[in-house]
Amino acid sequence: MVNKKILGMDIGGTNLRMGLVDETLSVSCLEVIPARQVYQSDNTPEALSAVIKDYINRHQDGGRPLMIAAGFPSVVDKSRRRLYSSTNFPGLDGVDIVGTLEDSLGIPAIIDHDAYYLLAYDIRQFHLPSSGAVTGFYFGTGMGNAIYINGMPFTGKNGAAAEVGHIQTGLSSRPCSCGNKGCIEMYCCGKALEQLQGTCFADTDISELFTKWGDTRELDEFVRYMSVPVVAEINILDPEAVVIGGGIVQMKDFPKEKLVQYILEHARKPYPADNLEIYFSAPSPKNGIIGAGIVGFDRLQSL
Repeated sequence: MVNKKILGMDIGGTNLRMGLVDETLSVSCLEVIPARQVYQSDNTPEALSAVIKDYINRHQDGGRPLMIAAGFPSVVDKSRRRLYSSTNFPGLDGVDIVGTLEDSLGIPAIIDHDAYYLLAYDIRQFHLPSSGAVTGFYFGTGMGNAIYINGMPFTGKNGAAAEVGHIQTGLSSRPCSCGNKGCIEMYCCGKALEQLQGTCFADTDISELFTKWGDTRELDEFVRYMSVPVVAEINILDPEAVVIGGGIVQMKDFPKEKLVQYILEHARKPYPADNLEIYFSAPSPKNGIIGAGIVGFDRLQSL
């Protein structure tokens, strides 16, 4: 095997990122394309395969990658082959995407919820413990959540664990893309922030919201809502560490200290609140790609 690289993919509701990850976890040939370029096609699986095939053909000087590791903003089945629900990346529900990619590209493929690859990266980056629970929350177009217990991803009976963004709030009947109403995700993710911007701050670019209006009641309430799913999972798991990341948290002048304040304010006292370890993921388009590479190389070693 000459080319010991994995094609890591971080597929979000806004952007699709891909890069070649080597054994040192360095990324080369990073590319970012709008996700809608794929999911607005007539056949999303075929369009995704075509994008990957084109990428590989343009970057195979050292040979084809050993594996494709792709994270999706989706509920993934227990076998980690089929997508149950891709509310922020439509056109893939019920698809055996592993089989589709392997048949189309002739390369082994693995998939997972994108938050699990992001958390795999952050666990390595922060040297987090392999015992106990570690949980990650990634606020982007939607809210991704992942749980590792004793160094292994916890995915639940059906593969649908860590969907804390869909706890009910009782706030209102605001419809969620999952089919329910009143899910907390609809008050604390990118979709909610866009709605807030259009309703209350229409003359301000969304990238400037926290800079210009961070002290307003509306944005303070938004940050408080972000703390709700984090606190719920903290109180259930009593984790060794919590990681928070995603595009919302990485916006200019986002009030991280306020978010931590609300988390500690509502976490169970005295514990887990008193010795809670909270980390903020470093902003980089490579995080999910490297996380995919970490999981991919681990998988190759176990074969």
